[in-house]
Amino acid sequence: MAQKKIKKEVYIDEDEEIIIVKKKPKPSLLKKILVRTFFGLTFIIASLIILAPFLFRLHGDFILTKMLFQTWSRYYPWIDLTKLDSFSLNGINVYEQTELNVKIGIWYVLPSTIEINPSLPTLADHLKEYVKSTDQPIIMYLHGQDGTRATNYRANHYRVMTNFGNHIIALDYRGYGDSTGIPSIDGVVYDVLHVFKIIRQVCPDNPITIWGHSMGTGVASWTMNYLFNNHTDFKKPSGLVLEAPFYNTMQAFVSYPITRILRINPYFMQAALDSLIKVQLDFPNNEIISFLPLPIVLIHAEDDVIIPYFHLELMQDYVKKHRDDNLPPVRFITVPRSAGCGHNHIYSYPKFAEILSDFAFLKHAPPA
Repeated sequence: MAQKKIKKEVYIDEDEEIIIVKKKPKPSLLKKILVRTFFGLTFIIASLIILAPFLFRLHGDFILTKMLFQTWSRYYPWIDLTKLDSFSLNGINVYEQTELNVKIGIWYVLPSTIEINPSLPTLADHLKEYVKSTDQPIIMYLHGQDGTRATNYRANHYRVMTNFGNHIIALDYRGYGDSTGIPSIDGVVYDVLHVFKIIRQVCPDNPITIWGHSMGTGVASWTMNYLFNNHTDFKKPSGLVLEAPFYNTMQAFVSYPITRILRINPYFMQAALDSLIKVQLDFPNNEIISFLPLPIVLIHAEDDVIIPYFHLELMQDYVKKHRDDNLPPVRFITVPRSAGCGHNHIYSYPKFAEILSDFAFLKHAPPA
């Protein structure tokens, strides 16, 4: 067996006896790096906990906007967002100008049985080409606060949904992916409304479902609220699906993972909540779904650590108290902890297809 060599030092004491002292081996480079990393992270976290109230007092609007719209995780330009086939998806990438300085990227994802014509320039042209009947469901997918339309689990979700015959329109809000502009609540809702109008102009009678995930549930509910209150000239969407929804912005902020750490400082929450009120970043999901006059489905996993499951329970209680019984029903679906779906992988739940079969506004079975 090989033995590690350890340097020795030899000493001679007053009685001229030889004493051999073995030196301890020096720590490895990896151990040094791990120790320094640990202490470095500890110092950073401790500094954030101490300084957080002061930072929110000084720059609360900037910090909260960045926490809500996490555009630093764009995964661009390392991923080519224009090539859907590299994500094993059948579809086309197009762009739409929603405002003077805002151009957003859009994926139109189709069932694998449909042949794509890449020469068509606009979303409207593609819709005219592929939507052959008025009963063809179209899903507008609104993603969460980070990543892009190409994030892996989102691509997997589109694939599952198109396997049932649905057409998916997935967009990157302004500031996300290769979309230009700076995100804001009004801005991202405006982008969604712009795309909805394009779909509705080409497909005036088709069932359109707005499907929001995580932060996208807030964008979806605000979009629905605007459509029902301000647009009487368009046929309204046929259904709203909120996947991993949050109760409202305040509750989402309080239960956010990093907030749970910063709350160790007793002065943090008051400073943060004052900033939240001042900046007016409000997605009142609980209030909006209580009066929207269309079928609504909420799906949440019990093991969600980003938006904890109690948000669904709070919404259920609020809807029971405030929603008129004469309105279409709101369904609450729980994905059990044992399924291990977490925040981002509800599409992988073995009973997902069974759940979808109850949605009258979506395709139920794979195309022939």
